[in-house]
Amino acid sequence: MAYLFGVLLGFSRLSADGEFTALLASGYSLARASVPILAVGALLYVIAAFCALNLEPWGRRELIDFYHRKAETELDNILKYKLQSGVFLDDFLGFVLYAETVSADRTHFDHVMLAPGRNRRKGQNFTLFAPAGAISGSVETGDLKMSFDYGTIYSSRTDGDQAAVMKFKHMEIDILRIFQEQIFGSGDNSGDYRSFGPVGLWNYIDKAKEKAGNSRKDALHYYKARFLFHQRAGLPFAAVTFAMFAMVLGIQDQRKGRSSAYIGAIFAIIGGYVFMMGFKWLAERGSLSAPLAAWAPNLLLFLFGAFLLYQKNRLPSSEPTLDPRNIPFVNRFVSKV
Repeated sequence: MAYLFGVLLGFSRLSADGEFTALLASGYSLARASVPILAVGALLYVIAAFCALNLEPWGRRELIDFYHRKAETELDNILKYKLQSGVFLDDFLGFVLYAETVSADRTHFDHVMLAPGRNRRKGQNFTLFAPAGAISGSVETGDLKMSFDYGTIYSSRTDGDQAAVMKFKHMEIDILRIFQEQIFGSGDNSGDYRSFGPVGLWNYIDKAKEKAGNSRKDALHYYKARFLFHQRAGLPFAAVTFAMFAMVLGIQDQRKGRSSAYIGAIFAIIGGYVFMMGFKWLAERGSLSAPLAAWAPNLLLFLFGAFLLYQKNRLPSSEPTLDPRNIPFVNRFVSKV
């Protein structure tokens, strides 16, 4: 999009100052002027494809590592400083935690209560009481857990007066997992295929293909991973496609004003995005092969942009490129009508 508006601004300026008309008068056609534009677009495609295939998954891995470090810092802060004897802790990972007595090393508690906080989710309608509790593991090893012994859980339904009581001998809660789900959601984790590079993602797709026949969920997972691989290589080609649209839109009849060029660019972006997302929707449901869904939108838009460039190159600047009277072969039928 940045390259689209850059080319659009440059050609709009050439057209507005009459410099493009001077170029045409000296024999410098639009087709010749498009060569460096398309060359730069091809270079940008290579750079963007490299970033999409390598730097995008690297950035996601760095983001996950950052949140792991954030989890370590925040959980350590909660356990070391916020958790105190006889004090209600109302921001403990979305829960309210109370312990009558907390040991000096903050790993053991007496007379513990745990209940959902203010922003409780659907189904979280319970209160837990236990005479003893403990925290084991650490964030570094990835096994930070809280356990309760010989406790009781009281729960009730929100749509009625029915209540239930459950007693247990021992229960464990994976604190680190709860914290990560609050950040990423239940479907994201450090092993997400979106954090894999091209080689790792390709190997992951092979493994996912073997499981695709087990269930519809596994099949959809395979379709999404396969499309992502091809999308990362195909989507950056829009730099070349949008450059052709920008050249055509930039050369405008001055009687129409500059705003029409920018409005056309916005519609080109929106239309191209909707077009690409439509193919993505088909590919992620297995209705269309991933390579075709990733490349077909850009190739079709490329052909359409090449046609517009061809029209603008052979027609006067004031003539509309999509007028049926100016379209080859179509103008024969229009003239007859």
